[in-house]
Amino acid sequence: MRKLYSIILSTVFIVSGAWADLDCPADSSVHVDTRTMLPDGSPNPTYGQEISTGLCGCIGFVDGAIVDGNEVTFIIRMVDNEPIRGIELDIYHDSDVLTYDGVDKGDKLENVTDEDGNPRTMTLLGNYLDDRLKVLAYSTSRARTAGDGTEGDLVHVTYELAEGESLPSTVTFYLGLANLPGTSMDPELLNVVCGYPDQDNAITVSTSALGVDDNESIPNQFALHQNYPNPFNPSTQISFDIPEGGEYIMLNIYNILGQNVSTLVNGVMNPGRYTMDWNATDEIGNPVASGIYFYELRSESFTARKKMLLIR
Repeated sequence: MRKLYSIILSTVFIVSGAWADLDCPADSSVHVDTRTMLPDGSPNPTYGQEISTGLCGCIGFVDGAIVDGNEVTFIIRMVDNEPIRGIELDIYHDSDVLTYDGVDKGDKLENVTDEDGNPRTMTLLGNYLDDRLKVLAYSTSRARTAGDGTEGDLVHVTYELAEGESLPSTVTFYLGLANLPGTSMDPELLNVVCGYPDQDNAITVSTSALGVDDNESIPNQFALHQNYPNPFNPSTQISFDIPEGGEYIMLNIYNILGQNVSTLVNGVMNPGRYTMDWNATDEIGNPVASGIYFYELRSESFTARKKMLLIR
């Protein structure tokens, strides 16, 4: 069975604004060099000293949340004054009624390229450890963010509210670890992050539903997001954005031979963010084999394709 969820924000509550208002000047990031030796095996002459490691990147939380039933999503934003090759975050929060449910890429990680401007993909992973959420983003294809000094969504972290519990009015977050490897750096030097909410500067985020600004509820561009989970068995979800002035939309699944396995969307759709369930069956409901599949979003003015892996 295919399910279509329209997350048009008349039915989802978003609080506060869509910006973290990060003050992040393009200054040099300075860190203590902890390498005792250089890559060639020689002693490191700058061990223990502060050294410049690239232009500053900054991380912050939007003061607000997206609340959809018992799912609560918080938005982490980033300013990247130079291209970023990945992220490593340890996220702590103080609520015992919210359980980690998933993490999705924001536009900063969705719109990545290699150094020649060719579209690439970053892998995003989230793993809840004993007391914190570990979020990693990396690429094996030299992917990097734009590094244009603008603020944008880094990741969206979703928690599930425990059954029978009330949503707390605020949740306090801090990052125990925040690494943003920059492209100008020695790969052994971890980050260029200059500002983020650490344990001594934790941030309190409101969860009160204050309504929706209609201009913010509609995506401003087409986007096809990475399916989740991936790899998957038996089903996965595919999300995509349609901007104002929706067009005729098709969302198709192809096998590695390029054959159309299933059509999930075929028609004109209203603007908004949509999520489709695909349960790894063909058009007549027969289960498909394990392997690599591609899903493609196509409109009159936009085409995007991504890869996913089914493991039976």
